[in-house]
Amino acid sequence: MTSDKTDSKQRSFTKVIYRFLGGTALGTLIVLIPITYGTFNDWGLVQTGVALLLVILCGLLSIVWGEKFIDVVMRMLNSTGL
Repeated sequence: MTSDKTDSKQRSFTKVIYRFLGGTALGTLIVLIPITYGTFNDWGLVQTGVALLLVILCGLLSIVWGEKFIDVVMRMLNSTGL
């Protein structure tokens, strides 16, 4: 019985990690879209901090809302026509 609880906690933890990594990958994609239209040399400390905050925020939001958050962001990206 203890083994079942440990396995479910292990699966739950890995699911949270995968959700966070998926959200950060999506956040990185969102940050990279404007970079492709500009130059990276123009970025200062503030822009880098905001970009990092956006990536981490996407990761955290994907932990909380899971697939719903990722689906909404992907629909928004699809509607931009990029």
